[in-house]
Amino acid sequence: MPPDDLTDAEQLLWDAFPTGAWADLTTTPTTTIRAEVIRLLLLGGHDPEPGQLAAIRLRGATVTGRLDLMGASIDVALICEDCAFDAPLRLAEAVTRTVRLVGSRLHQLKAPRVRIEGLLDLRGTEIEHGIRIDQGEITGGLRLKGATIGRSESDVAIDGEGVSVRGDLACPDLVADGPVVLRGARITGQFDLAHARVVNPGAVALDIDNAGIGEGVDGCGMAAEGEIRMRSAEIGGPMLLSDARLSNPGGFALSAARAHVTGAFWCESGLTVEGEVRLVGVRFDGGVHLADAVLDGAGHVALNLDRASIGHLDAPRLTLRGGDIRLRGARVVGDFSLVEASLGPGRDGVCVDMENGEVGGTLRLGRLRADGEIRISNSRLDGSVLASRMRLSGAPTGASFRFTRNEVASGLRLLNVWADQEVRLVDSRFRLDVDLTGIELRIPGGTALDASGIQTTELVLLPGDAVEGRVVLDGARIGVLRDLPEKWPENLSMDGLVYETLQPALTARERLDWVERAPQDQRSQACDQLAQMYVHLGRQPQAQRILYERERGQRRFKPLIARAWSLVQDVTVGYGYRPWRAAAWVAFFLVIGTTVFSLDHPAPLKKDEAPHFNPFVYTLDLMLPLVTLGQKYAFNPKGAAQWFSYVLVAVGWILVSTVAAGVTRAVTRR
Repeated sequence: MPPDDLTDAEQLLWDAFPTGAWADLTTTPTTTIRAEVIRLLLLGGHDPEPGQLAAIRLRGATVTGRLDLMGASIDVALICEDCAFDAPLRLAEAVTRTVRLVGSRLHQLKAPRVRIEGLLDLRGTEIEHGIRIDQGEITGGLRLKGATIGRSESDVAIDGEGVSVRGDLACPDLVADGPVVLRGARITGQFDLAHARVVNPGAVALDIDNAGIGEGVDGCGMAAEGEIRMRSAEIGGPMLLSDARLSNPGGFALSAARAHVTGAFWCESGLTVEGEVRLVGVRFDGGVHLADAVLDGAGHVALNLDRASIGHLDAPRLTLRGGDIRLRGARVVGDFSLVEASLGPGRDGVCVDMENGEVGGTLRLGRLRADGEIRISNSRLDGSVLASRMRLSGAPTGASFRFTRNEVASGLRLLNVWADQEVRLVDSRFRLDVDLTGIELRIPGGTALDASGIQTTELVLLPGDAVEGRVVLDGARIGVLRDLPEKWPENLSMDGLVYETLQPALTARERLDWVERAPQDQRSQACDQLAQMYVHLGRQPQAQRILYERERGQRRFKPLIARAWSLVQDVTVGYGYRPWRAAAWVAFFLVIGTTVFSLDHPAPLKKDEAPHFNPFVYTLDLMLPLVTLGQKYAFNPKGAAQWFSYVLVAVGWILVSTVAAGVTRAVTRR
């Protein structure tokens, strides 16, 4: 039996309930219905008609009083459209069928630990003081499209911690004036936040820590004021943030440490972020896409991918207004692209900081513009490094491009790069070539290029103009070093440089000009290396020219006595590399001696025992140390001839000594 005090509006609802018909109050004189009447119907106060599905279907009503269904077991659906509830709706620990409150106004929805065997539909509904569905279970999905949610007494808009939703959590166009908390939630379908707006400035706006989402997150076009937190979340599908706006200046705009996303992380076409995107230790199986995104870390970290594992990282035309990209210990399985990116300075003036990282594909930095340092060190790159037409400026650290101690399975292209600070390739190893064609380096008084310790099959050092600043090749091991005289730097360091071939094939004289650009203490080893190359090419005369000039160059820096002895060796035998000089000196003194002694025969020491005098043999005998031809001890010159004989003896000793020293040197060099 119906209550005796039902109003006309309540009677209409009472009569419609047994068949599940609509009670439409939009055209009735009265629209007020007491909450207790609805509660009575939901708890079995009116039997359904046989063969019908009873339900509350109410449109245009004003529900007064508190609808308290805590702990209730409800077998019928509650469906309200365009209704207004002036007090909280309480479903805590209730078990119910579908609850649909569409386009309505609620004071508050309290449903912790609720079990809804069906759908919870709050599309277009305004809930003034928030929703509680924590630890609840919804078997048919949760819809919040276009809903407007205010803050509860606990300062939360939606408290869904630990909620389980079988199906989608559909929140497109949601407006939440307070945090949305879904920590530990389990959603089998998609979490749809397209064009939603969540506001909690300076604190957490969306919390899905440890949540499990079966079919991805769609946040395209959403706006969040405050942090989006998804640490250790498991997302079985893509995460979409294209055209989104995330703002938490000075803090984390997105924090996803240790999260796992099986799909791609799509943040293209206008993603704007104020604050740090912190993805430390995250796994993105399908890669990260940041094309045309704008990140502002306010001079700190803008994108933190430390220890992350990523399918690929695609960020062409990325803009960093402030802050750097960190990839310490990161692993990128495929390609890593920052093509045409514009990077502002982060901490300590660094734009990109990758250390102990891995890139399985190609690293693409073409046409990148950086107002700070690009730093990649101690990393392994299994593809090429393509960095042509970069423009690097403003690095306060002394290096614009710091690519040190890396292992590269292919080559490096730095074509037509412009940098106002040092390019540093120290101790990196390349399986293929390093090409610096067209590079522009102008660091007067400093180091322009430091390639010390690199290993490569070929180094192409053909800058656009001659390098201004020092070029360091100390300890480098290069197969082919390709350069041009007009491109040589004024200051070159090559201590311990080893190469197989220099191209183009220049003469020894031209290459000596190249060697002379190195410090004096490095030229000896540089000449040895250069001579070794000419020997390997079968150009022995060029090798000897190099070694000869090496000895001459060293003479200027020796003590006086050593310098004099070096000069004697140069004049007599060319340090062993001009043996014809010794023969010329011997011939010269033989002619002079033969002439002198032909005109002035020395007297024999023992007239009866002396051999027949031969001026030529006598002269030669005087010039041969430790050997006698039977003439020099048989005759006794006097006067000027005697002094001249002493000169010949001295000349002989000098020539023998210098020839021996020269031969020893030449043999040792070989």
